[in-house]
Amino acid sequence: MLDKKTIRRGLLAARRALPPGEATANSAAICARVETLPEFEAARAILTYVASKDNEVDTKPLVERLLGGPRPVLVPATLGKGQMVWSRLESMDELETSAFGVLEPRPEYRRDTPPPANSVVLVPGLAFTKAGWRIGYGGGYFDRFLAGFPGTKIAVAYAMQLVPEIPVAAHDVPMDVIVTEAGILRCHLEP
Repeated sequence: MLDKKTIRRGLLAARRALPPGEATANSAAICARVETLPEFEAARAILTYVASKDNEVDTKPLVERLLGGPRPVLVPATLGKGQMVWSRLESMDELETSAFGVLEPRPEYRRDTPPPANSVVLVPGLAFTKAGWRIGYGGGYFDRFLAGFPGTKIAVAYAMQLVPEIPVAAHDVPMDVIVTEAGILRCHLEP
């Protein structure tokens, strides 16, 4: 089995190499599938990253649609040392590129909000297994948050990011659902 660093490097390069039109079309298909999930439809709040780098699945059109609705949209804001909080977003204009190259609320628009019960979180990553294991960027921000998150964890990824196996550490948290342009996978951990 390859180590996480090797898997991360290979899939990041593959994702960056996706033609822009293919990435846009696949992102739209992924987000459309997410919106059909019963957990998503029933959620009291939507927690999501806002795609901004390395050809991530583009969540921006979905976030823009959600901002006009009744449910709060919460986006991550990093605090340093691997910690993040969730901030209620009211407009895409409130975002700026952080030191990590991701979109976060500007300080004057930070509205720290604890995720309510029955929320869903859209989780980015570089590699996923069908059992729900994930390799992120390596900073541990999402892993630390997911460890205590009681809601539904929904990975959004391109089908080419699914791998047969990855090394799993004690701090890793599996996804409940993985949504790709090819379909929806309900994750069931191997015994």
